[in-house]
Amino acid sequence: MQFIAVKCYNTVMTIYEKLATFNIIETSRMILRPIAMTDAKDMFDYASKPENVIYVFPAHHNLAETRLIIATLFMKEPLGKWAIELKDESVMIGTITFVKIDEKARTVEIGYTLNKRYWGQGLMTEAVRTLAEIGLTEFGLRHLDIVVDTENIGSCKVAEKSGFILQESYKGLDPYTKIVRNFKRFRKAHQVKYE
Repeated sequence: MQFIAVKCYNTVMTIYEKLATFNIIETSRMILRPIAMTDAKDMFDYASKPENVIYVFPAHHNLAETRLIIATLFMKEPLGKWAIELKDESVMIGTITFVKIDEKARTVEIGYTLNKRYWGQGLMTEAVRTLAEIGLTEFGLRHLDIVVDTENIGSCKVAEKSGFILQESYKGLDPYTKIVRNFKRFRKAHQVKYE
């Protein structure tokens, strides 16, 4: 009788398997879905306006740049990256992503961008709350972080309204300008229930 050694893998789903399972998420007003090349015009609409993306990334100069970014930053490795589509208008109005994923520690950092035309309507708060709830319950994450520039008052409010608690304020290099800026780290952690 001959035995063949077979490497057994952990039967617990990894974060990446969960991300693949939850690649489309529906909220009351939005659909979080994979980003497609057909989103280029909608993305360029907000990504080309410096006042819209001042705290996130450099403004896009042309549609070709937006298409390249969609291909290399979103479609090349799509898990944990969602387009935010407004149901009523069938238009892509922003993105929400797991910017940093630590599978071993079971933690993620969320990043997001929203077309300025849709600010102040609670849309990003709805998206962040939904993703945080799924992350903590379905993915088994220990916590999710949101890191924002201190001057980005809107994103600080989104974090707070989504149930994230301020963990720390610190100075750090802006990844795009390489200028030292003030940042805040907000966290939403898995709540352990004691009986």
